[in-house]
Amino acid sequence: MQANIYQIYYNDETFRQLDRGFIPLENRGNPRPDWREYWSIRQFFQNTTLNEGDLYGFFSPNFHGKTLLKSDQVHRFIDANPGKDVYHFSPFLQDSACYLNIFEQGNRYHPGMIELANALLSSINLEVDFSKLAMDFRSTVYCNFVVAKPAFWDKWFAINEHLYQAVEHGTGEFAKRMNAVTTYYKMPLDMKVFIMERIASLILALDDSLRVAHYDLGRMPWSDPLYYPCRDDMYTLNALKMAYNASGDERYLQLYFPLRNQVLKRCDRQYGDEKRDTFFQ
Repeated sequence: MQANIYQIYYNDETFRQLDRGFIPLENRGNPRPDWREYWSIRQFFQNTTLNEGDLYGFFSPNFHGKTLLKSDQVHRFIDANPGKDVYHFSPFLQDSACYLNIFEQGNRYHPGMIELANALLSSINLEVDFSKLAMDFRSTVYCNFVVAKPAFWDKWFAINEHLYQAVEHGTGEFAKRMNAVTTYYKMPLDMKVFIMERIASLILALDDSLRVAHYDLGRMPWSDPLYYPCRDDMYTLNALKMAYNASGDERYLQLYFPLRNQVLKRCDRQYGDEKRDTFFQ
């Protein structure tokens, strides 16, 4: 099993950021910045025949900055956990723990995301109740930091290519709203990018046939140190989501939401004036 891990670059500056233990993937000129990494990954899949037994990954130039991981650590983790279909190196412990799923988190910061995600999934005959879909550390992936076999990427690409075609060639309200600008750390980006990034988590949450190994979030950097005093509570939140996933017993959700709201009230400066318990609406 060979791990083919590519790192995308756009110019000389991002080329200098690359980890030489990854394979450079050129996207000079960045002809479609509105699609972010998807443009490079799409070009790769359209022009490359995948080996069913190999692993493939596509990291941004910011991989080390967000995870503090180097290529040798990534490869050692894969070697130490042989036989998996998916390996992911997702940062942001607080976002993984404090939201029932990655779509609820996205809907808080990009209102309307869940409505658009539901429209996308309905168009491929997939119905998902995000208010009941729990994503724990095993299935929560930010930044597309995934290394996986084609069994995963085939599903990922099919959904995202459906999104791509609907947005590129559509003229209706769905395409208009997907192309609408939303805010990301004061940088304007299209809504479609944030939904595209969340498809990996959706697949891992719905497809229990995939064998997954996730890098320990506790060994990732703290992207927001304000959450550090609640680190034990966040592991409890993850355990409650895991228990709910294993049993289907909604009493675990009844414990989850009050505790996560306590954590957000304590650690998130923007949470104080919000009265609702969830971010699904």
